[in-house]
Amino acid sequence: MSLDSPRYLSELFLNIRGRSIAWDAHVRAGLITDSDVKKIKAIDKVPKEKQVSVVEKDVDGYAALVLGPEGALRKATDGKRVDVVAYMLVLLVDLLEGVPAFTDSLLSLPNPFAHLLLLLSHTDESTPLLSASVLTTLLTAYLKSSVKSSTNAHDAHDALPKLYHFFAGLTKSPDGHLQDIAIQSYVSLLRSTSARATFWDMEEETVAPIIKILETAAAGNGGGSGGVAGVTGGTGIVQGGVGLQLLYHVLLVIWELTFEELVAEEINPKYDVIPPITEILRSSLKEKITRLALATLTNLATESPSTNLPPLLLSNTLPYLQQLSSRFTSASDPDLTADLSSLIEALDSFQSSQTTLSSYRLEILSGHLRWSPPHRNEGFWKRHAREIMDDTELVKALSRVLSSSTDKTVLAVAANDVGVLIREVPGSRKKWEEQGVKSRVMELMGDSDAEVRYEALKAVQGFLANAFS
Repeated sequence: MSLDSPRYLSELFLNIRGRSIAWDAHVRAGLITDSDVKKIKAIDKVPKEKQVSVVEKDVDGYAALVLGPEGALRKATDGKRVDVVAYMLVLLVDLLEGVPAFTDSLLSLPNPFAHLLLLLSHTDESTPLLSASVLTTLLTAYLKSSVKSSTNAHDAHDALPKLYHFFAGLTKSPDGHLQDIAIQSYVSLLRSTSARATFWDMEEETVAPIIKILETAAAGNGGGSGGVAGVTGGTGIVQGGVGLQLLYHVLLVIWELTFEELVAEEINPKYDVIPPITEILRSSLKEKITRLALATLTNLATESPSTNLPPLLLSNTLPYLQQLSSRFTSASDPDLTADLSSLIEALDSFQSSQTTLSSYRLEILSGHLRWSPPHRNEGFWKRHAREIMDDTELVKALSRVLSSSTDKTVLAVAANDVGVLIREVPGSRKKWEEQGVKSRVMELMGDSDAEVRYEALKAVQGFLANAFS
């Protein structure tokens, strides 16, 4: 998985590379030695191929020059030379990208992460972002390395949550560029199980903000109506009020996380991610968004079916998946069709294993009510109304949905069910009144939505018709 640097960072790198540094003045000030300057000038503003060739001949020397205990980065920081600090950080970025052996040499230095972590709190606006970029590349390389230095294992373990903490602050920024820098960095770091475990351990700080971005994108698509908001502007294509690239990277993070069984088991109960992901899948503006949303739902269903298949079925995604499967073939898109086939098969199998009553109970307890078959089925109510009224948890859940939801479809369905249950079980009137349901449906008779008003009126008529039962 290869990602381009966020545009904001790329422009910052370009600006810093173009600056001239008064190296001779820094030598006189004792911030750098003559030999260090010679090394820098040998690779400064030269073609990429020459820069790589020079560094490959002396990777240890360049590693010590930039990030060693007596290196130029530390001296420039101590001397408060922000221009040199920025230059060295961009040089690190360039060499980490172009010279693999240089990365290994940096990681063999004693505690290569410590000084970069200190720079995350630097008062200069760009320095923390530059340092975070270097840290991301270094830690990603360390985490995927098959041979890890035991000396730096503790330092890396300590550095990762501190870097996550820094990026978590960026994800809460109103600036979409900063959000994307953070989330794209998460994507790079989350390629290893240990990094995912640390990320999930910090979920309130790391996961919660990206779920808010996901929910914003889904809500902007019409809150379940299938509407799409797509525009182009300074930040490119927007879906649901969120830049498409940012949404893509948010989905990448969630997709990576759901490879962990624990995350797949806990993320929907904690953050209710299935409804926004299914909404984004339905209203996707780009095929790459469709792929990721589908792959994430497939991970959830595969890694923790008992937790995730029920809410997936209730999201009414199965008909859309069946429709989607007609648009792709295994020859043209094997990965997408494999995910589609796997998810459709899992949902079909789960659906066939459910009794009508258990499906209804599942829906009510989830709070995501829709006009699924039981609600309009007279036979269902004749068979199961008394059983439902004997289920205290189910009665309370239906009452709670009616009192707390703001979704018009949910309110209409809940009012319908209460009205039918009063009609089928006249003695249930008192139980509903104790839950505050009678006053709530009377209130909903004045709702702005015509369907909610109609269903509330029918429920009130049920209360009145059975007033003396």
